[in-house]
Parts: sequence; structure tokens; C-alpha cells
Amino acid sequence: MESKEIFEETGRIGNEIGKYRRKIETLNKEYLELTELCPHEIVFKYMDNHPRKMMIDGTYFCPACGKIITCTNKDQINESPFKDSRVIPLINLSLLGTPGVHYMIRNEVYDNFDVYYDSNVSDLDLANKMEDVLKDYQYEYQSNDKVFQKTKKLKD
Repeated sequence: MESKEIFEETGRIGNEIGKYRRKIETLNKEYLELTELCPHEIVFKYMDNHPRKMMIDGTYFCPACGKIITCTNKDQINESPFKDSRVIPLINLSLLGTPGVHYMIRNEVYDNFDVYYDSNVSDLDLANKMEDVLKDYQYEYQSNDKVFQKTKKLKD
């Protein structure tokens, strides 16, 4: 391939990339607008059980819009968009906030929408149902001592 052809081809590809970037920006804006409109009726609270000196209250995830908030203390949730939400705590699992976990939560809620948004179903029943779906995503830290040593070295 000659230089002129390379210039033309890279220019064409660059134009395509620019077009898709503009489309992504538009979609991101629409997505953010939807998260602002979302009532966050239910949110799921999970922990990663990472051994750390300063514990966090948990990570909260709204399955409807995908908004994620990590709180370091219990009062912080009351100052967030999730303050009026029904919180379903997933306390029996250690979960990392990966796209796969969020995808599974979203799909489970969507597939069983009437169950998860039924105020007559207890939080414990909903938590047990979701934990059963997410059991394969359980994450265990192998050695707490190594994590603490690494944290200590970073601080020194």
C-alpha cells in the first residue's frame, strides 16, 4: 500500500471514529438524563468484603438505571439519590462491582419485575432470591494478611 492510499484510508477511518464518538456522547447524555429521572424504587446493597482498616457501608446499585453509589458510612445513603429507595441488602455474598454482576442483577429484576417491585414481598425473600442468582459471582480474598501488608507498605 502506498502512502497516499494510507493517508486516504486512515482519514476515512478517522472520520468514522469521529462519527461514532459523537454518537456515544449523545447516548451518554441520554443515559445520564434517564438516571436523573429514575425514582430508584429499589436498590441492591452489596459488599466486596475486602479486608481493610476502614470499613465501608456498602455499594448501592439501582437496577433500573444502573446508577452506583459507594457509601463509607450508613448516614451517607440518606444524602444520596437513593435516600427514599427500598434497599435490598445482599449480605451473604462478597461481590465485586463488575459489569457482569450488574448485568445479572438487572436481568434478574427485569425478568421478575412483578416480584421485585411488589411491596408485599419481604426484603429478605428478595435478597435470598437475588443471592441465589449471584452465587457464582461470589468473590473471596485468599489471604487477608497479604492484603493488610500491601496496604501498610503503601502507607509507609
